[in-house]
Amino acid sequence: MTATPTIDLRPLLSKDAAVVAEIFLDAVLNGTARHYTEEQRRAWAGPRPDPDRWCDRIGASVGLMAERNGVPVGFMTLVAPDHIDLAFVRPSAAGEGIGARLLEALTAIARASGAKQLTSDVSKAARPFFERHGFEVLREQSAIRRGVALINYKMRKPL
Repeated sequence: MTATPTIDLRPLLSKDAAVVAEIFLDAVLNGTARHYTEEQRRAWAGPRPDPDRWCDRIGASVGLMAERNGVPVGFMTLVAPDHIDLAFVRPSAAGEGIGARLLEALTAIARASGAKQLTSDVSKAARPFFERHGFEVLREQSAIRRGVALINYKMRKPL
């Protein structure tokens, strides 16, 4: 019999920048393959993980790291007062409820801060997850990364 994995949430810290970069790279290059071309995924991911860039992004938000049996597998950030900025889970941990736990916790933080809604710009791959959690599409958008267009969606959820 296999033990059920333990999922814990903890604050996302600047010292997590390197693992955040790894999770992001894995999620973009591998987790979105059914939704974006290789060229699009490589443009989105960039030439290499840059922990310094992630340190700045982490510092500008309230974030949570999800750990499965002590190993980081996902993270999500909230930019005050009501915008989910980053939401990534390793493909090997998809379907375990990690994204839902992260979103639930950040929703509680946003509500406690007085937010009346949550917004996010989400990928084609993430859209079904956000729709399952009460978000609606406001509009389709085209984000340009390294000269390559990527379709994403501006979404909103009333609180």
